[in-house]
Amino acid sequence: MAEGWIEAGQADRIRAGEDARAEASVPGQPGQASVPAPAEVPRRVPLVVEALGYLGGLLAIVAAVVVVSQVWPGIPTGAELAFAAAGAVALGAVAAMMRTGGAPALARLRSALWLMSTACVVAFMGVLAAQVWDFSPAVTALVAGGVATPYAALLWWRTRAPLQQVATFAGAATVVGTGIAAAAPGLDTWGPGLGIWVLSAAWGATAHLGYLVPRTTGYLAAAIGLLIGAQMTMQEAAGHLLAVATVVGLLTAGVVLRQVWVLALGALGVILVVPQTAARYLPQSVAAPLAVFCVGLSLLGVALWLARARKAPKAR
Repeated sequence: MAEGWIEAGQADRIRAGEDARAEASVPGQPGQASVPAPAEVPRRVPLVVEALGYLGGLLAIVAAVVVVSQVWPGIPTGAELAFAAAGAVALGAVAAMMRTGGAPALARLRSALWLMSTACVVAFMGVLAAQVWDFSPAVTALVAGGVATPYAALLWWRTRAPLQQVATFAGAATVVGTGIAAAAPGLDTWGPGLGIWVLSAAWGATAHLGYLVPRTTGYLAAAIGLLIGAQMTMQEAAGHLLAVATVVGLLTAGVVLRQVWVLALGALGVILVVPQTAARYLPQSVAAPLAVFCVGLSLLGVALWLARARKAPKAR
C-alpha cells in the first residue's frame, strides 16, 4: 500500500479476508494441516451506482452552466459566485459523507466528486478575481490555482487517489506558469514553460522516490508536464535542445521503468518536436523528412527489442 500498488480499501479487504479464513479454518485429520474454508466474498457494489453518481454530478454542473449562459444571460456576479460555491460545497460534502467500504467503484466515484468540487472552487475564485477584484487573466489564473491547489493536495493526502494527484499537479503547474508570467511578462512563453518543466522533473523524481502515490500517476503527470513545458520553450534556440533532450529522456525512462504510457508520451514528443526542430534548422531540405524517418525507424527498433525482451525466458 505504501508503494501505491494497492489502495487502502483493498488492503482492508485483504486483512478482512485473511481474518475470515483464519476464523473459518477447519482442523484436518491427525498429521494433516488444517484446510482453510473459503472466505466470504465481499459484496461488490454494482457499477450502475458509480455511473449514476457520475451522471448526477455532471448534470448538476451542466445545469448550472445552462442557467448561467442561456436561461439567465445577464446573471449578476453574486449569483455566479453562489452557484460555484454551492457546487463546491455540495459535491465535496457528498464525497466526504460517502463510505466506500472497500468497494473500488465507490472509491472512484468519491474521487470524481471531489474532482468536480475542485473544479467548482476554481470557477468560484476565477469569477471572484476577474469580475470582483478586476485582475488580469494571468493573475486570475494564479489566484484560482493558488486556492484550488491546496484543496486538491489535502484531498490527495487523505485518499492517495490518482485523480487528486493529477488535480494537485495541474494546479501547481498553473501556479508556477502564471506566477512567472505575472512576475516577468517580458519572458513570453519560454519562462513559464521552463518553470513548468522544472516542476515536472521534480514531480517525477519525487514520485520515483515513493513520496507521491500512486507512482504510475506521478510518472504520467510528470511526463505530460515535461512535454508541455518543453513545447513552450521552443521559441528559443535552447528550447529545441531542451525539447529533444526531454523526448530522449522520456523514451529512456519508459524503457527503464517499463512504463508504457511514459514511452507513448515520448513517442508523441517525437512527433511534436522533431518536425519543428528539423524545419527550423533544415528548411526546404530533404534532411528534415529524412531525420523524421530515421527517428521513426529507431522507435520501431526499440519496440521490436522490447517485444523480444518480454518473450525471452529469464535466467535462473
